[in-house]
Amino acid sequence: MVEMAADTWVELATGRIGWAEAVAEGRVQMSGVRADLSAYLPL
Repeated sequence: MVEMAADTWVELATGRIGWAEAVAEGRVQMSGVRADLSAYLPL
């Protein structure tokens, strides 16, 4: 499960923010073994 605001998703997809930074700032809520999307971002 991965949840975030739409603007966070756009920033992640475009590379304006990194996955680790978004998670550390609490902008991404996730759980589960496949919830780390860092290998797929930015698009």
